[in-house]
Amino acid sequence: MDATRLPVKGLITAMMIAFSGHSYGTTCQEGSHSSITLHNADRTLVSLLDQPAADQQAPILLQYSSTTPSINKPILGNYARLRLAALALQDGDTTFARQQLTQIEQNSPAAVDAALLLAESYRKDGDRERARAWFLRIAARFPGNPRAVSGLVLAGDDWRKQGASEQALPVYNLALTKAAENMKALEELENNPDRLYRALTNSVAGNSTTVMDQLVLALVRDSDSRVLDATRQLIHAKSQLRCLQSEEESLNAAIEHASARDLSNGAFRQAAELEKKATEQEIADLERILVNAPKMAELQQRLDDARDRLARLAQRLDSLGSTALPPELEQRKLKMDVDKKALDQSIMAAREQVRSALEDEVPELKRYYRNLAGEAQLGIAQLLQNSERRSESSLVGYK
Repeated sequence: MDATRLPVKGLITAMMIAFSGHSYGTTCQEGSHSSITLHNADRTLVSLLDQPAADQQAPILLQYSSTTPSINKPILGNYARLRLAALALQDGDTTFARQQLTQIEQNSPAAVDAALLLAESYRKDGDRERARAWFLRIAARFPGNPRAVSGLVLAGDDWRKQGASEQALPVYNLALTKAAENMKALEELENNPDRLYRALTNSVAGNSTTVMDQLVLALVRDSDSRVLDATRQLIHAKSQLRCLQSEEESLNAAIEHASARDLSNGAFRQAAELEKKATEQEIADLERILVNAPKMAELQQRLDDARDRLARLAQRLDSLGSTALPPELEQRKLKMDVDKKALDQSIMAAREQVRSALEDEVPELKRYYRNLAGEAQLGIAQLLQNSERRSESSLVGYK
């Protein structure tokens, strides 16, 4: 395998996004992405890992993995050790390489590369039995990683070259089975891209145990795909959606309370309106009578009382307010509708970007699996022909 091939800056940035978390304000508008804080040593390391492996990088890598106090060290330290191991293998120092590789966390995306380098270290030592065991272990643990499946072809090649046909044949067959399973998984993903959107928003730092993980890793490594931007957008939209849902619950509770109040007010208003109409009629009747009998003090007192009662009814009706939704709630409701529409558009745009990148990446991965299956079939054919002329697999370099 290519011991110098390591993740580029895009993958590491994606991991930082996934692990950094997100801050939320008291309103949806205040919520924002949490910033990714990089120590100077982090920046140096990320830049170094984006370059081809070279011996002069070793001191920086050693210093980072041993003394750097950065909070990002649990993530980036795995890649520093991976690069150190690759350099050591180039120099033939398999003991130091394995020392570094065994310190890499098993749930890191670097775990696949670490396991493949471990297998390679044993092959360099001539311990092909242990190397083959590692290739089998890698394929079992990371079945969705094409490089892991390629390791099966390498193991089959080793056994075939040693004349161990009984051991080589089942390994080649296993490689064919894994390739077929992953091809099927890719076709299912093409038909249901929503699964990829969910994977991106949940985490972009999987370790390639499935085809889904492999696609996520491949997409975020590809700077031309702009999947990192879409991932940021989807993660931000996810937090905004959570925030909007909380605000909507609060708004709905306020509207429900206002509606209940309006129902109660409506009953009072109806009774007051009826009383007002009757009082207005009473006042009109008394005024008509008093025109003809202006000196009837008792009727005048009744008129004065009716007018006072009408004034109190008017005040009471004014205090009940309108039965329409209060302006503040109406504005919140309109704003909520606008925010939800804008969020939906943002999500649709990000998903379209991911879909476009997926359409570009899946055919490439399918071709890789077809070629991998072809190499396994060629190995089987050469076993049957008892030929030793086949060269080793060169398919372990998929991104």
